[in-house]
Amino acid sequence: MLTNDAIYSRLLGALLYHPPSSQTVVTILDGFAEQEDELLQRLSRLAGTTMPDELAADFFNLLQGSGTMPSPPWGSVYLDPENVLFGCSTLEYRTFLSHLGMTCDTGMREPEDHIGLMLMMFSVLLERGDIANANTLLAAHLMPFAPTMLGKMKENANTDFYQAVAAFTLSWLNLYCAEHAINIVPRPCC
Repeated sequence: MLTNDAIYSRLLGALLYHPPSSQTVVTILDGFAEQEDELLQRLSRLAGTTMPDELAADFFNLLQGSGTMPSPPWGSVYLDPENVLFGCSTLEYRTFLSHLGMTCDTGMREPEDHIGLMLMMFSVLLERGDIANANTLLAAHLMPFAPTMLGKMKENANTDFYQAVAAFTLSWLNLYCAEHAINIVPRPCC
């Protein structure tokens, strides 16, 4: 079952996970330009009016880079007591997915708790009609860190495009949580 929430989640997840020059993102942004939704059109315009090198540099710095990143996209960086990748929150999320018969294998050795991947997994659960587990994913695994991460992303983005992606994603997540009465689980990790 494809709902608007599943679509938004999948698209926003892809924008946060894939580089702006990837065919996935190019296709999404081309599609946004044709939509009646002003916000989607705005995202397409912002990407189209920003130099490709600037978008790529901003994406790398915010969402893919190495070393000190201003807004690391992995939940364990925010939720693990030692702020490490593949921390206890990543393992808890992996166990949650395993109980659902799901894995998140991108073909690379990377933590599954990347915000983009988590949004896309949320979309899969919505598409399957598994609202209860989709909401658990948000409450227990994504929302405990997403507001902080997206706030840092918006604050540190050098392009209007990635500032808008962060703001739109956070607004959409907050709206979904409010509409579905999602209670965010406080996450003292391990």
